[in-house]
Amino acid sequence: MKVFTAALFSLLPLLTACGVPAPGAFYQTPALAGMPAGKLISAAPLAPAIPGAASYRVLYNSTDIDGRIVPVSGVVFIPLGPPPAGGRNVVAWAHATTGIAPGCAPSLAPGPDVAASIPGLASFISAGDVVAATDYQGMGVPGVHPYLVGESEGRGVLDSVRAARTLPGANISGNFVVWGHSQGGQSALFAGQLAASYAPELHLLGVAAAAPVTDMKGEFAEPFSGDSGRLLGAYTYYSWSKVYHVPITTVVYPQAVPRVDHAAAQCLNNIGQAIAAIRAGAALNPVFLSHVPVGTPPWTALFEQNSAGLMPPGAPLLIVQGKADTTVEPYWARGFVGKVCGRHEIVDYVEYKGVSHLRIADRAAPVVTAWIADRFAGKTPPDNCKDFD
Repeated sequence: MKVFTAALFSLLPLLTACGVPAPGAFYQTPALAGMPAGKLISAAPLAPAIPGAASYRVLYNSTDIDGRIVPVSGVVFIPLGPPPAGGRNVVAWAHATTGIAPGCAPSLAPGPDVAASIPGLASFISAGDVVAATDYQGMGVPGVHPYLVGESEGRGVLDSVRAARTLPGANISGNFVVWGHSQGGQSALFAGQLAASYAPELHLLGVAAAAPVTDMKGEFAEPFSGDSGRLLGAYTYYSWSKVYHVPITTVVYPQAVPRVDHAAAQCLNNIGQAIAAIRAGAALNPVFLSHVPVGTPPWTALFEQNSAGLMPPGAPLLIVQGKADTTVEPYWARGFVGKVCGRHEIVDYVEYKGVSHLRIADRAAPVVTAWIADRFAGKTPPDNCKDFD
């Protein structure tokens, strides 16, 4: 996983500068004890975020990797007007890396900013689909975000669909598709893998992923040589040391731990946050890893555990990838597609020349929204696995 600094700063003029917000009282409500995953804890209307839809900030029960019920926050958009016969379909959006601290949650932003961060949202609302967008565990709500921990992310995505069911006007059919980018691409793939066993009452019709993180062991094998790469490394090792109860000093020099802690507190939602985060990554220069994590127990097994594709996704896949991506390089996407095609799954793989990591989800949005509409319409999914024979 190489650096994405240049691509990040190319987008900074599009963002609004501000500091890291502090989650308010809404996010402090504990999980509903004795209630199942997916149970809605609370909901609060957002200021109008997108024409033709009601918008809600939500808090709902989910399940952490130890099987405990925990609160997770997010946003749900519901089209106005009467639902179609049979109910509304749901698009579950899984966001890319925004940080790992509670204040990095996308739902903390004003409604229009949250809406602008979801590629294809206007098309989904126009089609009459509900859109559920999780923050993931430990973002918004207190606690540690299990960054790139596929099982936690996937459960958070699936429970966001369940939570949307009881909101006014939702009238959900039970059919859904998952759509995610980067970290969210990994989240989407894990949601697909978990759906049949974790949420059998829902009907998964497809998984769309832009530049998904798929091979953790391979992508983290290279030393982090840039400021943004070191930042992503700090996110990962800080988070996993907490989630998996592994001393961070098994891979990080003790004297570098305070700087890793500082980097882990930074977010990437806007220009001010991004500049502070990259500076925190620069403070880890030149070396903060004492050992190569890929070859250091138990990190090797954890990388394998959190690599997508270990179980069938259970639905057609669409993978979109920028050929100019230097963060999650096309090599990894092609390798993943080859692996799942080898299991005789249905996969449509589309590459975009000259498109970077941060731009791929927006660039591919028209293709993704059309593909999702076709899944809801029951059309035969495209499959170009023959190109990977």
